[in-house]
Amino acid sequence: MTVIELAKALGEGIKNDAVLLAYDEAKAAFEADEALNAQMNEYNTDRTCLAEEFNKDLEMQDKDVIESLKAKMDELARSINANETYARFAAAQQAVNDLMKQINETISFYAFGVQPSSGCTHDCSTCSGCH
Repeated sequence: MTVIELAKALGEGIKNDAVLLAYDEAKAAFEADEALNAQMNEYNTDRTCLAEEFNKDLEMQDKDVIESLKAKMDELARSINANETYARFAAAQQAVNDLMKQINETISFYAFGVQPSSGCTHDCSTCSGCH
């Protein structure tokens, strides 16, 4: 089997892993939540407006606009973070990131002898061996 064939097999395995399946489900729910997406769009628009205000010369900045935008963004952030769909999606994204890091560290170890940067996890199921 060639390295490319092994990579394809690994990709299929990753795609069918429970972590990725949970991510796909959480992502679909996230994308379907119109109210949540409206809040996120509003937050991003306000963030852009705030950045534009900060990019003005100091004497041209409107402090009331800045404070109003900050307060509105804080409230939107609290609401977004309290949303169960968002929390599930964020947790699923983190799980995918963690899985990919573990996969990359394992490949690096076997290909180059590079130990994982995080060191010993004290969970031997995450390791190829330390001794």
